[in-house]
Amino acid sequence: MKKNEPGSNRRDFLRMLSLLSAGVFLPMVTNKAFSLQPVEKKKIAVQLWSLREILKNNIPNVLAEISRIGFTGIEPYGFNGKFYDIEAGEFRKMCADFNLEIYSTHTGITAENAEFYSEKALEAGLQYIVLPSFAGRPNKTIADYQKLAEELNIIGGICNRYGLHFGYHNHDFEFQKIEGIIPYDILLKETESDKVFFQPDTYFFEKAGMNLTEIFARYPGRFLLWHIKDMGNDRNSCIIGNGTVDFKNLIKWSEQTGLKLLIYEQEECAEGSPLICAEQSIQYIQRYLL
Repeated sequence: MKKNEPGSNRRDFLRMLSLLSAGVFLPMVTNKAFSLQPVEKKKIAVQLWSLREILKNNIPNVLAEISRIGFTGIEPYGFNGKFYDIEAGEFRKMCADFNLEIYSTHTGITAENAEFYSEKALEAGLQYIVLPSFAGRPNKTIADYQKLAEELNIIGGICNRYGLHFGYHNHDFEFQKIEGIIPYDILLKETESDKVFFQPDTYFFEKAGMNLTEIFARYPGRFLLWHIKDMGNDRNSCIIGNGTVDFKNLIKWSEQTGLKLLIYEQEECAEGSPLICAEQSIQYIQRYLL
């Protein structure tokens, strides 16, 4: 066996130290050339409603913290062509400064403003636009739900022309029967799958006592974005993993549902500050759901 040249071990040792000081971890050191490949983060977003109390005071600082915690993107709320009174393109650049993408947004989109919102969404680099509930439309009768389903198809068709995906986000009122019918089923049945996807909010399914996997089974490929939200024993939302939602079972349905992205959300933060709750939650998501 050929012995190492004098000083070779010391050179390897010093080389390792220089790499470690630069923040590079090496599982072992050899005399062969090193191959250092960047590790791509798995995509995970946060719905900014979770941080609404601190967001309004200093958006750049909140974005910096979101990135530090490990999120790769965001889903803002209240989009009206701008984000929090910031032009779409400018907000996109602001997020990019912190290595964050704007994957989706909640917005009061209608058939009348869908063209304008779609144009602005493209400026922001969005892939998805989501209507969060009825947004003031009537929702008391079966006819109300049928009318919304018709409008959702129109909006979805407009968004499609811009290369965008359009979806609907549920709360729990859609599960309260009207004339013996669960209204949420009307929205699923009477919307076209190539125009409208659905964003299930896991908290509201749990709160309403609905079996989300049964709906997954009946409507495959319709649930592209999920709102990951847990429910505590007090029936308020809580840190992911501390509540009653069986996320480990739900994630088994990711392929059948067409899942593209998980989005963390928490409305109440009794266990700590919004950022502490977000950091605890993403650790659970990264460990068990990605």
